[in-house]
Amino acid sequence: MSALASLLLALLLGWGGSRLASRCAWSEERRPRRMVYALLLGCLGLHLALTACDFLGVAWTAASMLLPLGLGIAATFWRRPARREPSAFPSDLGWGDGAALAALILFALFSATLWITTPDWIFHWGLKAHRFYLQQGIDYAYLVRPWNWSIHPDYPNLFPELLAATSLLVRRFEPAGLMAWTSLFFALLLLSCRGILGTLTSERRVRQAGLAFLALGLAAFGLGHQMAGAADWMPALALAAATPALLRRPDRDGDFEVSVAAAFSAASKMEGISLAFFLLAVQALRRIGRERRLDFRSLLLLGTPSGLVVLLWALQARRYGLFQPFNSGRLDWVRAAPMAEGLREALLAPTWHGLAALVFLPPILLLARRVRPFALVATLQLVFYFYVYLAAPVDTRYYVITSFPRLSLQLIPAVLAVAFGLLGEPEEGEVPAPREGGTTGPRRKKGAAGRALPAS
Repeated sequence: MSALASLLLALLLGWGGSRLASRCAWSEERRPRRMVYALLLGCLGLHLALTACDFLGVAWTAASMLLPLGLGIAATFWRRPARREPSAFPSDLGWGDGAALAALILFALFSATLWITTPDWIFHWGLKAHRFYLQQGIDYAYLVRPWNWSIHPDYPNLFPELLAATSLLVRRFEPAGLMAWTSLFFALLLLSCRGILGTLTSERRVRQAGLAFLALGLAAFGLGHQMAGAADWMPALALAAATPALLRRPDRDGDFEVSVAAAFSAASKMEGISLAFFLLAVQALRRIGRERRLDFRSLLLLGTPSGLVVLLWALQARRYGLFQPFNSGRLDWVRAAPMAEGLREALLAPTWHGLAALVFLPPILLLARRVRPFALVATLQLVFYFYVYLAAPVDTRYYVITSFPRLSLQLIPAVLAVAFGLLGEPEEGEVPAPREGGTTGPRRKKGAAGRALPAS
């Protein structure tokens, strides 16, 4: 029952997000990317609605959750959206898409059995979600208790909010059905990586091989490392969703994509906040560098969603004293030796089957001009991980061994998709073409019949 409720809630949030996107200065016409951003927007809308309920002291119910979303969606019907090109799913489906679908189904089926549920779900995400479900809101009195430091009370709460909201709709907490959220994020991650491959190369065989390799590798890690119910899929999705915008010249569409992806990342995990900052900073610098001036309106629109998410999170965390002392510390190079030892063991973890070493590709990708903005974001995030390891006042070696394989998941999907895309021939005939709202985008080379050649 909860699995069906998860999918129905996701569809509702996706539909609401698509209505919001239709009112934005966004001319993206590819339906898979539109689906991804629709759900990201819907999740952010639910997050803000539930946060508002907490500030106002209103209990979470189906009415209090859906009424603000319904009013927001209803407001979008007052003005007809601008005409857009008809969107369609890509027609060049191949063996790589089949392999990706098989990997996704296998992961989803095993997730539903609870055999591969991550311990973090049992002792962290699921525990908080169950408490929020019972309390009909975020139970700050429970989080603030000193013995609850292990459940990370200061983390952003989008993931447990989605779990609790689903449970409130069916009036029961069913862990097996709630695993559908992880499978959904996995599916959207594969869609986003498919778009990255299509952005970088016109070679169909490279796109299909890259997608198959990526899907099978992620499914193997998800099964072996027990990643069902983990929140690490969410920052990974945010980075992959924002990558195509970083691979083309900066424009308004790119600002919208990066803005939404960054806000989703910031609402998902603590390290998602740093990823959001790097995404926004790189995109802002690209806009400034291209236009040779400071466009404060564009920068404000770019950073407002993430700023709102982070501000509300910080206010509540400071208000209730949720920040944990071990989440910050002074940089200490003495920790470098145990960090290196922990990294060696983490990279040899059998669950990644050797793919963990790909997390160190971003500094090398900086050499490729086509992907340099993305590589800069990924490199900065990787450096941030190392900074935390060198500063956190905990057992460094154990900290690295237990966390780095999961943190690698946040970077490897997009990094691997970009690396595979560079192996193929770049898209030919891409020249700036005018798009709605004054933005520009790539124009595809046309075939003999005048039809645009398909791209992933």
